[in-house]
Amino acid sequence: MDKEGNPIHERAFRPANPAKRGNHCTIEKFPLYKEDPPKEVKRIKKDENAPEAPPGFKMTYNRKGSPTPSVACNIRNLKASFPASFRSPTKL
Repeated sequence: MDKEGNPIHERAFRPANPAKRGNHCTIEKFPLYKEDPPKEVKRIKKDENAPEAPPGFKMTYNRKGSPTPSVACNIRNLKASFPASFRSPTKL
């Protein structure tokens, strides 16, 4: 509304691409407070006669991946890993 109280536009604002997700799908600054519904707690009773469950899957570490050749075979990296192999013969 302008200063005299007349509407600026003929129609109400209607967004071209309204919100499809979010809190109540609104473009309001602060949506009205809505309490969470109470949650019902359900307890699972374990059967004493049931067999024990197998242990969870555990990954083994006996196989390690091979390093990337462009990194592992870089001369600068090889010199840092094996300095004795790249030592000059005069500095023994």
